[in-house]
Amino acid sequence: MIMPYIKTEETILFTRSKRYVFRIFVMRQIGTILCFFSIFSVLYYLNYHEIIYVLLALNAFVWPIAAYLYAKNKKDGVRTTNISLIVDAALGGMWVAIMKISPLPSLIMVAILVSDRFAAGGWQILRPSLIAMLGIFLIFWSFTGFQVNLSFNEMMVWSSLPLATIYLISLSILTRKLAVQLIQKNREFERIALMDPRLHIPNRRLFEQRLSSIFMQTQRNASSAHLILLDVDHFKKINDTYGHEAGDYFLAEMSSILRELIGPKDTPARFGGDELAIIVVDQSNEEIILLARRIKNSIQQIRLQSDPEFSTTVSIGIASAETVDTVSAWFALADKALYQVKRNGRNGFHLY
Repeated sequence: MIMPYIKTEETILFTRSKRYVFRIFVMRQIGTILCFFSIFSVLYYLNYHEIIYVLLALNAFVWPIAAYLYAKNKKDGVRTTNISLIVDAALGGMWVAIMKISPLPSLIMVAILVSDRFAAGGWQILRPSLIAMLGIFLIFWSFTGFQVNLSFNEMMVWSSLPLATIYLISLSILTRKLAVQLIQKNREFERIALMDPRLHIPNRRLFEQRLSSIFMQTQRNASSAHLILLDVDHFKKINDTYGHEAGDYFLAEMSSILRELIGPKDTPARFGGDELAIIVVDQSNEEIILLARRIKNSIQQIRLQSDPEFSTTVSIGIASAETVDTVSAWFALADKALYQVKRNGRNGFHLY
């Protein structure tokens, strides 16, 4: 039973890794293509040898694909891609040096490299990227004799504008998309955290939130709401006789009955071991009593797989929000009704 779970986790991590690798590839390809024209304009102005243009083309059009193909099937594709981001920064430092720190393209390139690395992994990636960029820059700048080119022409300006606009817009779109995905995942995680994993109904935390919210609505709108507490009679005996799996099965069947019988606006919840609750809205006392009777009779029909003759009962306490002034008083009144049923021999319901 453990091995499939491990494989599933590995599959999920590998899928996320491939998405990250592809996302970085797309942004890298956009960036290197835009940088190509900006850097080319400076190299042309400085009248470099043809071999430099070949190296620039390899960096712009071959390197991104090679890095992607190498990383996408790696088990640790994220780490491999992060290393390639550091290499990107080093290559950026090299081209800044070769351009002799030509201000317009150099500043834009450095700004993009820094913001991109920080967005990808914070200081963990940015720090080694800055070190690599500075180190390679100094090495190649020394080859130029530490020359500085402060001149620029119209071609440089127009060639650098796409890099300063298109890439930043693309990065903003990607960042927004990731932010939306993160918000959605956080909401999903919060929803899961508020649900009982076995019974597929809200847990105590969500139950208390809904209880407070609905009580406030009844106070504002003078609407009706009832709190129903259910306690399985002699539940410990089920666990002791048939085992905890049988107890869990019984509660799951009980939860299924509650979800089937209540309305779409009502909230079933598990707030204790064998203690379940329902918050019912917009129902009269007569309708609530009818609902409690149907729930009680349906739960008595539950049979265990290991014992077709098995049957047990449930005690139900009910309180109306209209009769109290606070949420705690509402819960206490329903709890009092529940214990009234237990004192009277269990297997029944009582409405305060």
